[in-house]
Amino acid sequence: MKFYQAGKPLAQQRHRMFRNIAYDPQSSIKKKINAEFTKQFQRQGYLKPVDGAISATVTILHPIPQSWSKKHKASVLTGMDNFVTSRTGDIDNICKLYFDVLNKLAYKDDAQIVSLFSQKRYSEIPGVEINLSKIEGDMINEHAITYKNEISIEDLNYLVKKANRLGLIA
Repeated sequence: MKFYQAGKPLAQQRHRMFRNIAYDPQSSIKKKINAEFTKQFQRQGYLKPVDGAISATVTILHPIPQSWSKKHKASVLTGMDNFVTSRTGDIDNICKLYFDVLNKLAYKDDAQIVSLFSQKRYSEIPGVEINLSKIEGDMINEHAITYKNEISIEDLNYLVKKANRLGLIA
């Protein structure tokens, strides 16, 4: 699944209090982004949220500051050193906002995201690109066996039995 939101990337803000009632100051913005993402979700042929573990790749494209010279802008766009390190919003807060918007749309809960790669870059066209992919295969929900120098025959038999049950060993 791919999602794109054009414009300056937004970061999740803290909830505010008014007369002892907490509210989300970005609720109207999130509704607009959700409507846009819903259209993109349906255009891709999806009807319901995905089950299981999800891997996410988020590319945050920030606008190039207008105060920069043409030479500096060109060097940033053509070079590999176009990562944003200025105070433009923490990368985790930007991801949080968009993952909250995708809750109940692309997945049932953002706890399903078990792998995340994100980066902030400069671009002539600002926006946020999100690629979600379901992690296929059986996940082993068992405890790990820790060993230092040797593995016992009991632990080896345990691993073989689990692998057989998952169909990993013929």
